Amino acid sequence: MLTRKMFRDMKGNFGQFFSIFILSALAIMMFTTFQSSTLGAANAMQTFNHKSNLADVWMYGENFTQENLEAVKNLKEVKDAQLRMMVTGKSVKQGNAQVDVYLEDENIVTKPYVEEGAEFDPADTKGLWLSEKFADYWKIKVGDEFSVAYNGITITGTVRGLISTPEYEYMCADTDLDTDVSNIAYVYMSYRGFPVRDYVNHLISDDVISISDILKNTHALDEAMEKLHEAGMTENDITKEMLLEMIENFSDEKLFSFMPYTQLIFTTDVKDVFSLEKKVANAIDNNYAVYLDKSSIPGLKVFADEMAQHKQFSYAFSIIFVLIAILVIVTSMKRIVEQQRTQIGTMNAMGVKRFKIAFHYVSYSLVVSLLGALVGLFVGPMVVGQELIDVFLGWYTLPGWKPAYSWKFIAMTFVIVLVCAGTSYLSCRKLMHVAPSEALRPAPPKAGKKCIFEKLPFWNKLGFQAQYNLRDISRSKLRAFMCVFGTACGMMLICCGFGCDDTLKNVKEWMFDKMQNYQYQVMLKDGISTSQADKLEEEYSGELVMTDSIEVATKKNALHKDKATASVVVTEGKGYYNITDVNQNVVEVEPGTVALTSKLAKKIGVKVGDTVYWHIYAKNEWYGTKVSVISRNPSITGITILREDFEKLGGKFTPYMLVTDNKVTKEADKNITVVHNQDAMLSSYKDTMELMYVMVYIMVMFSALLVVIVLYNSGNLSFNERVKEFATLKVMGFQSKRIRRLISMQNLCLSVIGVLVGAPFGRMVLQSMFDSNGDSFDYQAVIGMPYYILSGAFVLLVSCLVSFMFSKRIKKLDMVEVLKGME
Repeated sequence: MLTRKMFRDMKGNFGQFFSIFILSALAIMMFTTFQSSTLGAANAMQTFNHKSNLADVWMYGENFTQENLEAVKNLKEVKDAQLRMMVTGKSVKQGNAQVDVYLEDENIVTKPYVEEGAEFDPADTKGLWLSEKFADYWKIKVGDEFSVAYNGITITGTVRGLISTPEYEYMCADTDLDTDVSNIAYVYMSYRGFPVRDYVNHLISDDVISISDILKNTHALDEAMEKLHEAGMTENDITKEMLLEMIENFSDEKLFSFMPYTQLIFTTDVKDVFSLEKKVANAIDNNYAVYLDKSSIPGLKVFADEMAQHKQFSYAFSIIFVLIAILVIVTSMKRIVEQQRTQIGTMNAMGVKRFKIAFHYVSYSLVVSLLGALVGLFVGPMVVGQELIDVFLGWYTLPGWKPAYSWKFIAMTFVIVLVCAGTSYLSCRKLMHVAPSEALRPAPPKAGKKCIFEKLPFWNKLGFQAQYNLRDISRSKLRAFMCVFGTACGMMLICCGFGCDDTLKNVKEWMFDKMQNYQYQVMLKDGISTSQADKLEEEYSGELVMTDSIEVATKKNALHKDKATASVVVTEGKGYYNITDVNQNVVEVEPGTVALTSKLAKKIGVKVGDTVYWHIYAKNEWYGTKVSVISRNPSITGITILREDFEKLGGKFTPYMLVTDNKVTKEADKNITVVHNQDAMLSSYKDTMELMYVMVYIMVMFSALLVVIVLYNSGNLSFNERVKEFATLKVMGFQSKRIRRLISMQNLCLSVIGVLVGAPFGRMVLQSMFDSNGDSFDYQAVIGMPYYILSGAFVLLVSCLVSFMFSKRIKKLDMVEVLKGME
């Protein structure tokens, strides 16, 4: 009997029960959507890193030896260690895509994860292992030949397997703004498989290295030079032809001294890996330039920052949704149960046990909220969460990434259901203590008393409509608070969503109208000589640009805790490649100084006038320079220095890019690899922002739905609480149109307050979201007035539509039925 009654009541109050169902589903869905993808990423990363035996420390230097490796291995804190070398070349048949080639003679640390084909074998000098995403794009299969052009030679091997590696969870070519899997690849191959003889011959033939360079950096010619000295000859007497002949007689083993190991990587169980730096440095006699952990490796860092932002996003917005859902559910369930006062009194009078009555009303909220939560538990992770992961996988590489469930989901479901059930129980319990004779009659209206607004000096000058609504708000504080709070949160989130769009437009203008003041971006061949680059610059009237990875500190030879990883940009100051200050105004770097980006300046505690010390990753030579400008860049963290000053410090200017307003084609010179025009760069930028726009769409959709549900519930509760008052007003001669205006004005005023309260928080939350993305990006949150107006107009439009929905109910109001219990 009671079950049938429950379904009849649900049918009669379908709107309210359905909104509770939707809110329960939305609250759980919002929470689980983002959490499931974040947890799934954490689980997949843990498995991926374990299978690959991902390194904990990366050491970069100019020439690591086997003795260095043994010294590190002998440290009790070190588990596994190995040497390797990395060179960057271009694919021969795949559009000159960037290819990072790892040369290894061991497969112990950071092992490639094989997606297809054979396991990596460092003894196989004829084969190579290629990144799976690049191979998939270019339709390269296991068994095909693949060639890489590097420094004037071609490395060719048979593809033995398709791989992934944690170091490239995020990957971006040096010439791209963001991920383009068609233009970036990585290859693992045998160290001994590198064509070292061809490489050395090319370097000598093209005058890239001379006898002086060889004697300075290797011991390969020591024995030969001793014999020449005995014959009365010096290095100045050795011609290029003589040098090539000497090299021809060397064994391959000896020639590999021209290909020194530049990376030493190892694993350890020590959590603070930088506490080992001094010990490791002493073990290898300080023969290194850079000592890094996982948080400094770009492929790991960018993805980790993305997940951290994703996690913060999930908590911040999920909590807002859950709080609003709980607030709306509490007020709705309380009102629904109180409307059953007469039925509860009747059941009490008939002798129905109190626990049955309580369970009956608890089951209202239990069934509805539990069904909603279960829908959210399924749709959140398995539908929306999976779609979100699929979007992420277009930009990142993480095998086995799928939505994951957590005990937090059950806990959140339990909280939602418990709040609903608890509210129903408390409301029902209160009514069960009322004597049946009293409960059979409608609840008497609360005793009237002066509200706080009546103390206003201009109270008597207000019209009936304003006074009536202010008194009603004073009597129904929780309902009014729910409307204002819910509307404010909705307004804040809608502003965030629209603000993302405005911010991305601002970044586009910032980058392409102010910083990149050129029409063509010409990518130069690796190993191009300075004279060749200068010739191209003169021919096309442009500006050469160099970038490199550096470490920055406030003192020389600082340990990791006192320094930061960043980038150096070397420009010629010709106005093509600009920098901007923190207000996005174009500024110039003063000669003899550097510009420091604001995030980096804040991180290391530096201001204008201070001196910073920095060195390029591959070199252990520190430079000290004065800071003249605190700049801001949306995508680069580091320093900017003029070419003239960089060369005065002793740095070797190695440009990778020429920027110009004059049209350039790839075919114009053999040293040009790729040419990007302004349209292509804009198109690439829009593609990179696709993921951000997905987040915007989700945010705006959920926020709009939240506003609709909150305002609908507020209007519904307002109508049900005042139905007797409306009936009385109709008896007194008030027309339905005027009563509808009473409801509309209250909803509208509360909505306006919510809009005004929520709007300022939109930009604050948006900036916080961008700031949580680590040091990789520095976006300045922007929300233009048109978007504030659009967001506010949407909220107010919903408020008006909700009021219109209740106008028909006012017309159909049965005055006799409503008022017959009030005599």
